[in-house]
Amino acid sequence: MNFIRIILSGKYKETGPVVMRLAKPVPKPYFRFDMFYEQVESILASRTIRHVLVERRKDFSAPAFGALEEIRAGLERLKKAGREVHYYAPEYTATDCMLSSACQHRILHPLGSISFRGMAVSSLFFRKLLDKYEVDVTIIRRDRYKNSADRLRTEQFDKYAREQYQAITSGVVDTMRKAVEMPSGSDKKKGFTKETLENMLDGRTYTADEALEAGMVGELRTLHDLLDEWKKKRYRERFVGKVLRLRPGPRVVVLVFEGMIVDGPNRNHPLFGQAAGDSLMVKQIRALRKNKRVRGVIFRINSPGGSPTASENILRELEALNREKPLVVSMGPVAGSGGYWIAGTGRRMFALPTTLTGSIGVITLFFNLVQLLEKYGITTDCVKEGESADLGSALRPMTGKEKKSISHTVDFLYDAFIKRVAENRKLTQEKVRELGEGRLWLGKDAVRRKLVDQTGGLHEAIAHMKELLRTRKVSIRFKPRQPLLMRMLGKRFAAGKQGAWFAEQFAGIQPGIEGGLPDMPFGDAGLHEQGVPLSLARACLSVHGQMFLSDNLLFELFSSLSEPG
Repeated sequence: MNFIRIILSGKYKETGPVVMRLAKPVPKPYFRFDMFYEQVESILASRTIRHVLVERRKDFSAPAFGALEEIRAGLERLKKAGREVHYYAPEYTATDCMLSSACQHRILHPLGSISFRGMAVSSLFFRKLLDKYEVDVTIIRRDRYKNSADRLRTEQFDKYAREQYQAITSGVVDTMRKAVEMPSGSDKKKGFTKETLENMLDGRTYTADEALEAGMVGELRTLHDLLDEWKKKRYRERFVGKVLRLRPGPRVVVLVFEGMIVDGPNRNHPLFGQAAGDSLMVKQIRALRKNKRVRGVIFRINSPGGSPTASENILRELEALNREKPLVVSMGPVAGSGGYWIAGTGRRMFALPTTLTGSIGVITLFFNLVQLLEKYGITTDCVKEGESADLGSALRPMTGKEKKSISHTVDFLYDAFIKRVAENRKLTQEKVRELGEGRLWLGKDAVRRKLVDQTGGLHEAIAHMKELLRTRKVSIRFKPRQPLLMRMLGKRFAAGKQGAWFAEQFAGIQPGIEGGLPDMPFGDAGLHEQGVPLSLARACLSVHGQMFLSDNLLFELFSSLSEPG
């Protein structure tokens, strides 16, 4: 009997790095959804593999927003196809309860435990600190749910932020419960019951023995014991290759856009990790439009937003592509703000029930450090030609005329966002304004409000593409991917000092952040890991008057998933 292992390890990513650079020494591992999808398809295509062992390692982390649903859907497809799917973890958290509920066999370490504690959104607020040191912050936003700067504006969640976050956390936990909870009338010894889930949400943790007695797991053993037993039964581990490209049928490209949206080339952001630029994405979209062998494109988005100009450039190229060949949009964990802007085209738009999307709004902010500097005996001066030549400088307060000018620009971008959504979604501008105001929606709620066409993941998007192309099979290719030479060099040099030198030299070619990121200690990896407020560092990006289609929760989520630059 043959079996294969699916290893869940590292931080969740949709695809590999899009910044062309050699690997740094000992790169952090991450879980790639594109490779997971290919592995599932390979197992389904194999006639000899009957058993699948899913091994969740301790370093695995994936957001409850969409990512867990996608992984679970892949495991469920294996089960429905007749594969015996075994799930092992040293201890079960809500993530494991979600994923293992799609498997026939749940295995827990003899000293492990099971918990399902729900979800929480916590935040630090710095309004009192700023007042203490006399730091003034000018915040211009559209609209009341656009809360990127709330940490600097308020002392706690205001009623709009609280309303929005409560809806999100309740919606995610409800979705997870429905996926995990056993249907009524089922054997209570074979899964998670309503009673056990309620107990865990109330704070109870089940030990391994208690979990086995309650039927939440079927076996208590270590991974080595399990593999040794399979070896005695003459189970042979197999490794299957890629089959997606070998399958007959029209070629369909899954074009993955992952990262903060920036103008220009791709780069590694010092705070948010991978940032995807519009220049390379525009070239890739044009190449796919001109490539006659590509019959259709699925645009896969995992982005918290960013530059409005870059978002518009990408959207226009997608519209041109959609006029010539089928384009389907698939939202991953995050497609909000600018990420929702670039999703506004295609024959059909899919979002997972817990995808974070919407956030139709604009925000910018400016610091004024004059009083703080004067307090410590530091004075400033400026020589300029033009009354507002130093607009956005933190070394002087903004004038009323300048605030009015910036507010006018924010209004212009917000109106453009509203018009774009109204046109693409066939809604009135009044209705979009009602649904906008910077508010985040879960995918299932966005569908009900006609901001998204249908709930579903990548597999459903591919199925719809097959309908558009009137075919039963397609040949799937994921893009972008680093050239083979870059991947080989990265692995070759990653382990030694020579590799560190090559990485730094190659990285030096990459342009810096446009708009100017001041030299601040927030970029230090150690401080970043200790929880230095990202909102303050984000605010510095706006010191020069840069507008953002962004949202606090989106960036919080995405920065927690991204590797440090």
